[in-house]
Amino acid sequence: MDYRVFLTLLFVLSGTINVLLIKWTSIQLVEGSDEKLHRFQHPVFLTLLMFVGEFLCFGVYKVVYALMSRRGLSTDQNLVLTSGSNEFHPFSMLLPSFLRTIASILLFTGLYLTYATSFQMIRGVALIFVGLFSTMYLNQTLTTRHWLAIFTMTCGIVDILALDVQRVEYDNQTVPHTDHNTILTGDLLVIIAEVLQAFQYVYEEKHLKASDMVPIQAAGWQGLFGIIITILSAICLNFVPSVVPFNDSSRGVFDDLGDLIPQLRGNTMLILALIGFSCSCAIYNCVGLSIAKFSSSANRLLADGIRVYLIWAFVIFAEWEIMNLITIMGLLILQMGIVMYRQAIFLEWYRALLGRWQRSRYMDLSANAGPTPSTQPADVI
Repeated sequence: MDYRVFLTLLFVLSGTINVLLIKWTSIQLVEGSDEKLHRFQHPVFLTLLMFVGEFLCFGVYKVVYALMSRRGLSTDQNLVLTSGSNEFHPFSMLLPSFLRTIASILLFTGLYLTYATSFQMIRGVALIFVGLFSTMYLNQTLTTRHWLAIFTMTCGIVDILALDVQRVEYDNQTVPHTDHNTILTGDLLVIIAEVLQAFQYVYEEKHLKASDMVPIQAAGWQGLFGIIITILSAICLNFVPSVVPFNDSSRGVFDDLGDLIPQLRGNTMLILALIGFSCSCAIYNCVGLSIAKFSSSANRLLADGIRVYLIWAFVIFAEWEIMNLITIMGLLILQMGIVMYRQAIFLEWYRALLGRWQRSRYMDLSANAGPTPSTQPADVI
């Protein structure tokens, strides 16, 4: 199997597991420090777990590099884990770590307030802002096709937002509050987070390609900086009073860290889910950085958009949500815009596939042709 196909599958599966695990933890009712049942709402703690998992990438890179050095393979640049240069400034990963901290807190809060399918579909809006930021920082140009694709994607997002406000009245199994303002707030938080992540993606692509950074090492440095930033944020948000729907905790604060130990005590499934989330985040970000380095941020988002189908299949099978034709229509409109935006990729894939088929057909004809006929006249033979 081509390593690019393997990376894409790993990227999609790890991202799908992230969303489903976090949504599952958010609908769990666990006992807090006040001995009352609360939903597991800890966006800052989840962000910290995400960065802890990414920091493990740094340890994996050091172990692999040490093993290769002992075997005399330290200069082998063909391995995906160690491909790249070690000469770069680690502080270049400080800004994306800061952006990811804010965006992740907003994303986890938005996922808590809205549907898993809507969360993933709305994340497609990042492609719009990646295109806009790419024109400013990567000297790329948006053609008429790109602007038409952006308009199509915007129509799909508007359709999804409008339906979420309506379906919350009858499809409310996985949402904590059933009022229109709450579901709309969750969707808008996801959009704001995607604007930040779009700038983060473009920044990462520029620096990864310019300095030839090792993706797994870049993920490790992001994890280290993210842990420091998130701990500082957790100390502040642990004492900030919040209003509904952001205060589902014992003390009515944004993220009550005092509830963690009572909620996790004796809850093995919840602990395993958080461990799986941390590990999958490490894989997701490391592979995402690899795609951005060797391809582009737009392709990274294109691969990320595939997991919406897996999420749809799971939530329908698990009966978390009700299948709605209007939501599927919004998804189709959104996917049409994405395909239109990345038409060049599909055309490139088509040409590569056609060229491979023609080469294989030529080789088959050459093999079945037998010995090469002589070009000499018949009387000479």
